[in-house]
Amino acid sequence: MFKWLTNLVDDARIALAYPSHERECKRQWVADAEGNFSTTHVEQDISARMAEPLRHVASTFNAQFSELEARRANVRRVVSEAEDKLAILVRDYKTELDAAYATLNATRAELDECRKNLSDAYNELKEAKDNLDSWYSRAEGNWFGNGGKKLPKRAFFGQDLSDRDRYKDDRDSAASDVGRYKSERTRIGYRLDEARARVKQIKDARQAMFDLKKEGFDKRIVTSVIKTGNNDLRTIGAEIAQIDKSRDQFIHQSKLSLGVYDLEKEVERLRREKDARIKAFDSEPVILERKAKHRAEWLAARGR
Repeated sequence: MFKWLTNLVDDARIALAYPSHERECKRQWVADAEGNFSTTHVEQDISARMAEPLRHVASTFNAQFSELEARRANVRRVVSEAEDKLAILVRDYKTELDAAYATLNATRAELDECRKNLSDAYNELKEAKDNLDSWYSRAEGNWFGNGGKKLPKRAFFGQDLSDRDRYKDDRDSAASDVGRYKSERTRIGYRLDEARARVKQIKDARQAMFDLKKEGFDKRIVTSVIKTGNNDLRTIGAEIAQIDKSRDQFIHQSKLSLGVYDLEKEVERLRREKDARIKAFDSEPVILERKAKHRAEWLAARGR
C-alpha cells in the first residue's frame, strides 16, 4: 500500500549515497586506465636503447659545446668591458660640464631669489603682526583708543575696525607667502642637489677617462678590441651551431637505427588512448550504466 513511499525514500537515500560511490568509481577508473595504457615499459625500453648513444653525446658533443660556451662567455665579458671603456673615452666632457655648471648656477640664482622673497615675506609678516598688536593695544587704551566704547566699522578720525581687518588680511597674506616660498625653497634645494650630483658624476667619469689614458687605452685600441671580440663571437657561434647540428643528426640516426621512433609513437598512442578512456568516464552512456549498477547493488544489499 505504501510502496510508493518506500520507493521515494529509497530514491533519496540512493541519491545521497551516490557522490561517494562516484568518487570511488572515478579513482578506480583512472587507476585502471593508467594500468592498461601504461607507458612505463616502453619508456624504459627507449632509455635502454638510447643509453650508449647518449653517453657518446655527453662525452663528445656536450664536452665541445661546454668548452665553446666558456670561451664565448669570456669573450663577451672582454667585449662588454671594452664597450664600457669606449663609452667613457668618447664623451665630450667640456660640453657636458659647461651645461651642468650652467644648470647649477641657474639653480643657485633661483634659490637666492627664493630666499630673498622668503625673507621679504617674513618681514611683511612681522610688520603685519606688529601693526595688529599695536591696533589692539590702542583699542584697549584710554588716551588714543576708544576709551572702552564700541569701535565703529569706519571713522574719519580715530580708530576703527577696518584698520584691524586690513592688518589681519596683511598678516594672512604674508603667512601664505612664507609657506609658499618655504615649499619652493625645498623644491629648489632638491634640484640643486641633483645639479651638484650631475657635476660630480661628469667629473668622476672624466677622471676615469684620464686614468684609462694613463693605462694606455684610447678609442682606437678599445674599438679594435671590440671588433676582434665580435668577430670571435660570430666564429664561436658558428662552431656551436655546427656542433648542435652534428649532435642532432647523430641522435636522429641513432633513434632511426634502434627503432626508437616507433617506440615513441607507441608512447603517444598509449597516452592518447589513456586520455580517451579517462574522458569516457563522463560520457552519458557510462554515467547511466554506473548509476543503474549502483542502484541495483544498493537495493540488493537491502534485500529489495
